Amino acid sequence: MKKIITFTVAAVVVLGGVVAINHSNAEEKKATITVEDAKKAALTEVDGIVEEIELERHNGQSYYDVEVDKDNRDYDIKVDAQTAKVIQMDERVDDDHDDDRDDVASKEVQKAIITEKEAIEIAQTKIKGDLIEIELDEDDGGYEYEMEFKTSKGEADITIDAETKEVIELEYDDDDRYDD
Repeated sequence: MKKIITFTVAAVVVLGGVVAINHSNAEEKKATITVEDAKKAALTEVDGIVEEIELERHNGQSYYDVEVDKDNRDYDIKVDAQTAKVIQMDERVDDDHDDDRDDVASKEVQKAIITEKEAIEIAQTKIKGDLIEIELDEDDGGYEYEMEFKTSKGEADITIDAETKEVIELEYDDDDRYDD
């Protein structure tokens, strides 16, 4: 009789663990909004220049961390990755003293570079996966989009020249958790 009870308890524990694991995997696989959706949501709060968008996960909640610059102020806006609702916004004085041409705020510079959407389309011709981070950077007097994608084999980073549309760098970071 003890063996039957022990076996039953063990089976319940094992099955309960499997259900919990499957539930957590299902949570991770929930469809998320796109980077563009997160950008739109953030810009409805602050109509400025988006400096960076990154998909984050904290305490089981996925959100996009969107950094926006406007009028010498920096805004850190968190957008829920499932609902596109702004869940938090912090504002601070832009005191980083980086000479990045007012974070690409001039209309002349913006017209000379490709849009985020164009950069993403170029990247997606080289990488199959989900965009999780995008940033427009000034580097050596020019502008480039740095993007990170989650692929079926790990992560991939790509850098695209925002003026020439040229792929500058493409790097795959294979999932090597199980390698020695």
